[in-house]
Amino acid sequence: MNVIVCRARRYSIRRVMRCATCKTRRRMLVQDEAWYGPTVTCCHCGESWQDGERSPRSNKRGWRKEAAAEATAKWLAAGPYDRAAHRAWLAQETGVAA
Repeated sequence: MNVIVCRARRYSIRRVMRCATCKTRRRMLVQDEAWYGPTVTCCHCGESWQDGERSPRSNKRGWRKEAAAEATAKWLAAGPYDRAAHRAWLAQETGVAA
């Protein structure tokens, strides 16, 4: 029996939005995935949401700090938003012209 496990590539987008957990405006990392939609992660508290619902939390100690640090690093690496590049990426991932 052969099993192939793969994960969709993500396109990182920087946003400043209101965090439902922090109750204030925070830096948020939005990671768009073809076919699955965006996942939003707060760079301050590490909480994530997908399709408007909070993502499951880890049982691991210190998960918030790790998630926030990872989101912050990806947020910094994402750079300014380029709509044309995002559309081109989405067209390449889905095979559908934008």
